[in-house]
Amino acid sequence: AYVLGTVEGTPRTLVWVDRQGRETPIPAPPRPYLLPALSPDGTRVVVFANDQERDLWLWDLRRTTLTRLTSASGVDVVQVWTPDSRRLIFTSERAGVRNLFRQAADGAGEAEPLTESPNTQYPTSVSPDGRTLIFVDEFPATTNDVMMMELDSRVVTPLVQSPFSERNGT
Repeated sequence: AYVLGTVEGTPRTLVWVDRQGRETPIPAPPRPYLLPALSPDGTRVVVFANDQERDLWLWDLRRTTLTRLTSASGVDVVQVWTPDSRRLIFTSERAGVRNLFRQAADGAGEAEPLTESPNTQYPTSVSPDGRTLIFVDEFPATTNDVMMMELDSRVVTPLVQSPFSERNGT
């Protein structure tokens, strides 16, 4: 059992960490990596590189290659995989406000906007059947709320919406 992480410092190194806390570096070039996410099939890692591009990058564990996944203006960050490892859902400010987008994990095609909101939104998980997205919406009146979106219809339903701050729904 390993977990994926980054080693502090600038630039950061991607590492596997075993149950005893031993780190094994992943041979990706050092960069200011944050928020690594392992694909459900265990073959790739998508990571935010907090440098001049501020985009998402894909590390292929088998081929040991790093590929830029996003390149639009604005920050692309906070990514989750779909259960089939074929798509990523992430936050992007390419349209001005940090809203939700979906893109093929191989980088093919354009990123597809999922929401158009004046609020900042962050994905937190996708249901095992791949049909429902759970995300955080930063409403001005209620701060962080946990929302659910049916990905086919794009219908959004509040799951937990209160005057308190709710996050990290799965």
